[in-house]
Amino acid sequence: ASTAGYFFSLGGIVANSVHGGSYVGGFVHSYAIRLRVMSWDGQIRIIDDEEEMRYWRNSYGLNGIILGIEFQLERRERLQMYVVKKQVEAWNADEFWKFIKQDAEADVPADLVPEGGAGSRASWNGEFFIDYINTPAKPTMAVYAQKTNHSVDPDFQGELGVPSNIEANYAEQMNKMVTDDWQGRMTWSQAARRDGAPPIEIIGVEVNDWLRHSKRLPLAKTMSWSAIAAMPNLVGTQSKKVNDGFWLTQAPDALAAAYFVEPSKAFAAMDYLRQIQLESLGDKEFMWNLPGEFRFINVLDSAVLQPVPPGLWFNAQMISFADLAMNDQAWKRDFKRVEDYWVKELGAFTHAGKLWGFEYDNHGVVEPFSQGFACSIYSQEQKAKFSEYRASQDPHGLFATGLGMRMLEDAGDSASFRPEGRGAGHGKDERGNLSMPGSPSAAMFVRQSTPRASQAPWLGS
Repeated sequence: ASTAGYFFSLGGIVANSVHGGSYVGGFVHSYAIRLRVMSWDGQIRIIDDEEEMRYWRNSYGLNGIILGIEFQLERRERLQMYVVKKQVEAWNADEFWKFIKQDAEADVPADLVPEGGAGSRASWNGEFFIDYINTPAKPTMAVYAQKTNHSVDPDFQGELGVPSNIEANYAEQMNKMVTDDWQGRMTWSQAARRDGAPPIEIIGVEVNDWLRHSKRLPLAKTMSWSAIAAMPNLVGTQSKKVNDGFWLTQAPDALAAAYFVEPSKAFAAMDYLRQIQLESLGDKEFMWNLPGEFRFINVLDSAVLQPVPPGLWFNAQMISFADLAMNDQAWKRDFKRVEDYWVKELGAFTHAGKLWGFEYDNHGVVEPFSQGFACSIYSQEQKAKFSEYRASQDPHGLFATGLGMRMLEDAGDSASFRPEGRGAGHGKDERGNLSMPGSPSAAMFVRQSTPRASQAPWLGS
């Protein structure tokens, strides 16, 4: 499988809370069972003690450099990848959960919530999307799903369906010449290894450049619809060529923020996102232009800096192209409104590998990664326990930098966001009309810190 980000590495994935859409699986780092690491002084050693592994999983690179990883794998002789798309009869909790349980065949307990009835639970994995803005009263829901081994459909061919020319097709893609704005012309393989999947081009023009020059065109509904409509074709094409519909070969820049919500509050989370997206229709500064997205994840207790308690969680995600916004404050204000509701009203936990922590500064400008939010992500016990180990691994602070260190700081009196704010209510910001562009450094950081969604923005972390 591939990721939606253009900068992911296996080491980075293990050192963060990256996950898929498995109903029974957790973060990828939970399945790392042995590491080869380099310490601050250049010494290389193997870590295979489970207790010590807990300090390296989701460690944000603060302990040293991960050079090698041994993963626990599961054999899947048959893997069925498919798409289900449906316009629901009405937008309500029962129709929402009916699609999840029955149409998507999600492997979630029937009594998880009372709505939606019971389904086959045959699907092993699912990434869901909801196009709110084209048919608000009856949104279109879609799922990119997988069945494996004994749960595949009776007529599924499995390994018998491997393309006869798979090696030639794979080599063709790897050797294809592409042009990267940062590094110049090179093979696709070189570009993918350096920065991840190269940008999408339409008739030789990078899609994000095209979007930037099309701000005033009414593209929001088209982009949201296209993201779902492209799914079956993308999966089918890649499956027929390289037997992997999940292989991402192109990806534009897109904004992404995700949060872990209790399943009982899943509909409330997505309903609020729908409200905010519909309020943006016709706005001159920013209209939401990609579907709402969600997945499930079964979190395991496998890291000291685990960002969310163990158990089954609903992962709600908001995604959008920033290039269609007239200014960065327009989309940041809306992202803040959704985050405030999900975190402060629904008690959600943030996905630290994406955008989070939207707060107003002293000049009335909204920026992500606020310090008040950063130091609320982990408990004092987690921070103290990890910091003691980190100091033993990096006594001179060679790796003590970045957002990871900011998450380990104490809240202090200046924090504008408090952990106790979860469930304590919030103020709902109005959509503002004042253009207040952020600093160039902040804009650059957002570009380097958000996964690229794609024709398949669901191929995410």
